[in-house]
Amino acid sequence: MTAPETPSNTRHWGLRAAGTGLLACGLGTLLGTSRYVALPGALGLDWSQMPLAIAIFAAFAGISVGLCVGGSTLLAARRGAGPLGLMLAGAVGGFLSGLGPGVLGIAGFGSLHAPYAGTANILSSSLVGAITFVALWSPQLFPNRGGISPLRHLGHASIASIVSLGAFGMMGWTLAQGFDLVPRFDQIEATARAIGLLPFSMITGGLLGAIGGAAIGAACALVGRLRR
Repeated sequence: MTAPETPSNTRHWGLRAAGTGLLACGLGTLLGTSRYVALPGALGLDWSQMPLAIAIFAAFAGISVGLCVGGSTLLAARRGAGPLGLMLAGAVGGFLSGLGPGVLGIAGFGSLHAPYAGTANILSSSLVGAITFVALWSPQLFPNRGGISPLRHLGHASIASIVSLGAFGMMGWTLAQGFDLVPRFDQIEATARAIGLLPFSMITGGLLGAIGGAAIGAACALVGRLRR
């Protein structure tokens, strides 16, 4: 059963959602950046303004994800949505939240001549951010009435996030390979040139945000089931 609409879990939701997104994206960005600077050639970039740019990006992305994904999942939970409803709500919120950060991340940082951040680095940083978001936001959707300890709740959030993101990732990769939709870099570059970097960044950011938001919504629903 989902959380009913009560003042305890809906008052000041915007501030809580924004704070949750800031912390989640902040931790993920900090982890990713600390690993990135260790790559060969990374320190050869002009880092005079880079820390400020990264901080602005993380803050903007965090607030956007917090308000959009947090708001959409909270609305769905208040209306009694089940796991599928929370997943769909997360996807809608994730799509909206990915538009702006997609432009900054892809059209901004992506246009720099710099070493690739690394797939493992991106995935691990995203997982840390997702676990943080699910751990902090799921109590807003499913209030803790059973006296579950914070450590056990963190374990639930970690398990739910890993299962959810892993399932979405494996399903997406399997479908992409099955339909021969795995893009090469030259194909991505050609597409960006054909439709323009700005539209390409928005579309890519929105799609990636929708996938991430759906995974977070599903993870929050799984945490709610584990807390019963």
